[in-house]
Amino acid sequence: MHDLFDMFGAIATMIAAAIAVVALSNWRSQFRHSARFESLKGLKNAATELHTFRKYLITVQSRCMHLMHSQGVEDKALKELEETARQTWISALQTYNQAWGTAVVFFTAEEEANFSGPAPLFTQRSLDDPMRIVMAYANAPEFENRHEFIEACRGITEEVRHLYASTVSELEWMLRQKYRH
Repeated sequence: MHDLFDMFGAIATMIAAAIAVVALSNWRSQFRHSARFESLKGLKNAATELHTFRKYLITVQSRCMHLMHSQGVEDKALKELEETARQTWISALQTYNQAWGTAVVFFTAEEEANFSGPAPLFTQRSLDDPMRIVMAYANAPEFENRHEFIEACRGITEEVRHLYASTVSELEWMLRQKYRH
């Protein structure tokens, strides 16, 4: 009889351990899902401020356009406006970089590979695109070349607009997909 109770006790202990493992696994999965959702939401919220990059590029374009019109004479107000826009952009980029660092750990390899707006891309573009605009001006500084300059700038700012829109759209889609699961 004592052996029978020992056997039932061992079985009950194994069942309790199995239930605990399943419960812990479920809790961990729910916690991970919740953390993933929150990090994606934070990334999406940070991404909504990435529109400031395009605004910054437009101020670079405006300053260069003024230089064309004035035969190279700087406008202090435009330079200050550009610096303010640059600082606003840098702040938005820093926020996005921080949110990216938190969220990317929850991306699958496929999601990360297919995502159109990773933070390193925005960082690289923030170095390259203002220089592309300045180079477009430097290659054609005369007022007669303004149409080529404007077209070059339009191409750059449209690329950035598309990058911003696709980044925010993809994050919204990911949030909707994660919320359903």
